[in-house]
Amino acid sequence: MPNSELRAKYGAAAFDAGRKLQSKTFDARVAQRDSIDQNFTKLWLDFAITGISQRPALDTRTRLLVLVGQYTMARSHDALDDTVRAALAAGVPTREVAEIILQCAVYGGHTVVEPAIKVFHRIAEELGLMDELRASQLPLDGNDSKRSYEAERKTWHADDVADPRCEPLLKRHGWRAVGRGLTLRPRHHLNVLDWLDKMDPEFAGLWVKFCYGGMYTRGIVDDKTRLLCMVGDCLAVGESTQARGHMRGAMRNGASPREVMEVVFQTCVNFGMPAMLHALESFVEIMAEDGRLDEIGNPGMRVESYSK
Repeated sequence: MPNSELRAKYGAAAFDAGRKLQSKTFDARVAQRDSIDQNFTKLWLDFAITGISQRPALDTRTRLLVLVGQYTMARSHDALDDTVRAALAAGVPTREVAEIILQCAVYGGHTVVEPAIKVFHRIAEELGLMDELRASQLPLDGNDSKRSYEAERKTWHADDVADPRCEPLLKRHGWRAVGRGLTLRPRHHLNVLDWLDKMDPEFAGLWVKFCYGGMYTRGIVDDKTRLLCMVGDCLAVGESTQARGHMRGAMRNGASPREVMEVVFQTCVNFGMPAMLHALESFVEIMAEDGRLDEIGNPGMRVESYSK
């Protein structure tokens, strides 16, 4: 069926929204689905394209950056290609799009990031963005020269500062690495670092300097957005423990509960309902622990089971 007929059949709103998200592939996807099952096609369009993707809880920049990270983690390279193009077309800075891909090195490793870099690099060359990327990159030492021990120490939790493990670990691995973890993961970071340090101090140093002293200090994407993306990254690969930590971190850095929930809701489109429900239960637990359930409608702690 010609595109004009499909547009008339399923509505201009669906096509306009879909082409913004999947500029290269949307028409073909609609045609393929329509040739197989027109009712499913309409259900998909209403749910994923004119539904979830258009909800206002996340701004366009954040929604697309979360998707960039999720498609990178899931090795969904066709979808990543579409989403990188959609983000650039929507005015998301090129450097921010690249940063979300690079941040996936922490949780996905280089086997995940390498093919995503290739996708991004190909698009950047095609669109003439390489000069912009060269001009916007950080210096070799990142932001180290701009950081202040005195200023960052004020952001550490008093319990961490008083912890007898704190000063030895700061001395061994450097305040720039250890301190960034204390800021981002209060009353947790020392536990992980100390655990690794007891087994292998050299590895602990390499790890904390790469993740916390390096990747998490780059400042190319604000911490709120970066952490919302990391929630999405974790959910894309079923990592609920770290997702829970980053839900807290995102809210600690200014994200609203509604924004965190929207990342979870968006996940169900590409990774299914079970992943969404499991993540929502974790989020409800967090809100209950913090005495904030009223902010999300006072739900029960778990979905009630009727299979008795």
